[in-house]
Amino acid sequence: MPPIISDVTLRNAKPQDKAYRLQVGGNCFLEVLTDGVKWWRMRYRRPQTGQQAILDLGFYRSELVEKQGTINGLANLSLNEAKSAAIEAKKLLKQGIDPQIYQEEQKAKADALHQATLRAQAYSFETIAREWHQHRRDSLQRWKSAKNAEKILHMLEVNLFPELGTLPISEVTAPLLLEVIQKVVNRGAVETAKKLNRWTTDIFRYAVLRKLVAHNEADNLKGEIPAPIRKNNPYLKSDEIGAFIREVEADTGGEIIKLAILLTLHCLTRTQETRFAQWSEFDLEAKIWHIPAERMKMKRAHTIPLTPQVLTLLERLKPFTGHQPYLFWNASIGKPFSENAMLQVLYRLGLKGKLTIHGLRATGSTVLNEAGFRADIIETALAHKEENAIRGAYNHAQYLEERRKMMCWWSDYLNGVEQGAQVIPIKTTKKV
Repeated sequence: MPPIISDVTLRNAKPQDKAYRLQVGGNCFLEVLTDGVKWWRMRYRRPQTGQQAILDLGFYRSELVEKQGTINGLANLSLNEAKSAAIEAKKLLKQGIDPQIYQEEQKAKADALHQATLRAQAYSFETIAREWHQHRRDSLQRWKSAKNAEKILHMLEVNLFPELGTLPISEVTAPLLLEVIQKVVNRGAVETAKKLNRWTTDIFRYAVLRKLVAHNEADNLKGEIPAPIRKNNPYLKSDEIGAFIREVEADTGGEIIKLAILLTLHCLTRTQETRFAQWSEFDLEAKIWHIPAERMKMKRAHTIPLTPQVLTLLERLKPFTGHQPYLFWNASIGKPFSENAMLQVLYRLGLKGKLTIHGLRATGSTVLNEAGFRADIIETALAHKEENAIRGAYNHAQYLEERRKMMCWWSDYLNGVEQGAQVIPIKTTKKV
């Protein structure tokens, strides 16, 4: 049995020409290197092979010196701490675990955790949010358009980044997220708040998969954001349609926008479908407007029968934009008119808050339903979603002639009320 050794002996041990060992018992010893470095080591046999091995326990620290951090992953240990480390290593050996391998595994885990912590601290919420946005835009191509992607990023910049942007994403907790998004709710922008919650959930999912955070904090907000109150687009009542058409025709704000509103009313199209209409989509001989799938909300091609009144509108429009690819071309900006151009006409007519361009579709749907036309023909004319894709494709073609009759009735109706006739939709005994 080696003599009992004291910390004084260890502390006073000087380097020599060759490294030497001071035994402290239990196969544990202090090795003094020629450069004066002292470190604790332990002899043992590997449990799998029985081969002799040396385990590094840590660097020597005098009991007179306060405990410090690690050096190359090894702690600074006093005499008693080194003996305790040797006892722990022997416990592992009894379990058939090689303490050196275990030590390497623990160091690898600690290094990985440390790197993850550094990354989480280095990357702010704004940095990760922008990475997520770019990933969805460029790699996944999830946004509908570049404009849509730009709008989403702007909403993050306005609503989240001012308060959360500079924080490490690991410090953005569910309560903090709720506090920030609740401010959006409080100002009445509930729909925006729901979108922000959805996007933050995706941002955190992106961060979790990249090991920047342990779990998705935004998931905890489920059920906390109130559902937005759905408001129908204001629309014209049947007895208001005639006066509206007359006022539009009398508006002096510009012929092209005036015709865009009238075409929308006659064809019951969405604003975007009208704005980006191209002359190449119109077959005037067959009296059909074919809108390709990529321009439709439901991503399904839509065909609209052209009534005599619509053909007249197109003739009125040709002198202005017939030489351009788009019907409603704004020469001053070199692209189709903005989505607000038609709205500005409504505002000039004193209809702000009383009517939207999209509301014209509701006006048409209401009148056509009251006139007794079949609901599925009306829905097809409005290009609403057909749950059964095969049936939808069949109906689209099958109903074309029926829709032509219905749209001709609708255009005739609009002409009648514009001229002041008291046209009262009467339910037909035989539905068209």
